[in-house]
Amino acid sequence: MQLDPAMIIFAFLAIFVLWKLRSVLGERTGLEGQRDPGPSPIPAPLSPPSANDARWTEFADRGSPVWAGLDDIARAQPDFAPRSFLDGACAAYEMVVQAFSRGDEAALHSLASEEVFNSFKGALEERTRRGETMETTFVGFNSVKLVEARVERPNALIAVRFDSQFVTVTRASNGAVIEGDPTQPSNIVDIWTFARRNDASGPNWTLVATTPAQ
Repeated sequence: MQLDPAMIIFAFLAIFVLWKLRSVLGERTGLEGQRDPGPSPIPAPLSPPSANDARWTEFADRGSPVWAGLDDIARAQPDFAPRSFLDGACAAYEMVVQAFSRGDEAALHSLASEEVFNSFKGALEERTRRGETMETTFVGFNSVKLVEARVERPNALIAVRFDSQFVTVTRASNGAVIEGDPTQPSNIVDIWTFARRNDASGPNWTLVATTPAQ
């Protein structure tokens, strides 16, 4: 079943990593501590890979850990469609960046897990305390790549490396620019990890971690 990217709402997407927010990266939603509900029904296995197998060639190198992880996810979630997932991840990335920039807590709360949202909220409160505002224009992606895929029962997890460009400016209460350049885009490279329960009935993925790329 093809997933509509517009329907993929990532109850999300963790810590926006521009500029001052690098200190809040690496958060997790606590999925590691969830109780294992027990074994889920095991779908029919995928056909054995062959030299001509091309099912993941758009997203991973044949024989790589990402390729094997996508196989595992497809076994656990027969409706998994990597192109729809990646398109939705890109859309969600931009949505979170813009929501954080304008201080839209309601939008962030609808996209983020509770733990991740609390990190956003703390950063927004600190920005408000200082009387600062942020203006962010998303320029585009230089590249988007899957860098990890695995099943960690009861979830599937996929890490995406986003290499993107933004024009970002932080202003003081008097409007003066205190950080950033309104005329020059900056490169931001981060890895965001998304999770979805293997027994989920809907297409939703949740952002569970972000880290700056090394």
